[in-house]
Amino acid sequence: MNTNINLLIHKDEESLKQKKRIRSFYFVAIVSMIVVGLISLSIFLLIQIVNSTSVKKDQEDTMRKISQFQNLQAKLFIINNRVEDIDKIMKTRKDLSKITSGLLAKIPSELSVGDFEVSDQTFILTGQSSSLVAIGELINNLTDMVRNKEIIKSLTLSSLTLEGIGEGYTVSIKSDL
Repeated sequence: MNTNINLLIHKDEESLKQKKRIRSFYFVAIVSMIVVGLISLSIFLLIQIVNSTSVKKDQEDTMRKISQFQNLQAKLFIINNRVEDIDKIMKTRKDLSKITSGLLAKIPSELSVGDFEVSDQTFILTGQSSSLVAIGELINNLTDMVRNKEIIKSLTLSSLTLEGIGEGYTVSIKSDL
């Protein structure tokens, strides 16, 4: 028998060679990962060192722009707040143009208006006519407005005077809105 032909010993040598190859590949893989990591880290640090001035300039420019917009934003907030407040006031306010046009529509054409004052709470009307019919029509129209709760709440006849025989009558009416 030949001692050189021992298969068991031969297998152990082959498995040892294979294990050595695997270890060498494992070592090369770990070393290459470390090298790639170090190269990446050094490139990152170099970029940070070289571009730090430009990054700082960009940061300062951005902060300056933001601060300008903050002033604008504060002004815009104040303006919007004021507009909202004005809108609330306008909603609670009476529309004097509608009140005036509604009252003037009730005045007969034979009556000439001498004084017409409208405020938030009251209106005062002084008119002149040569006929009591026009004054009566005015009083009836305004009384209907009080009954229907259109514009006015109450009506007070302040005065009714005769200017002179043949000259006409003067009426003064006060009303609460």
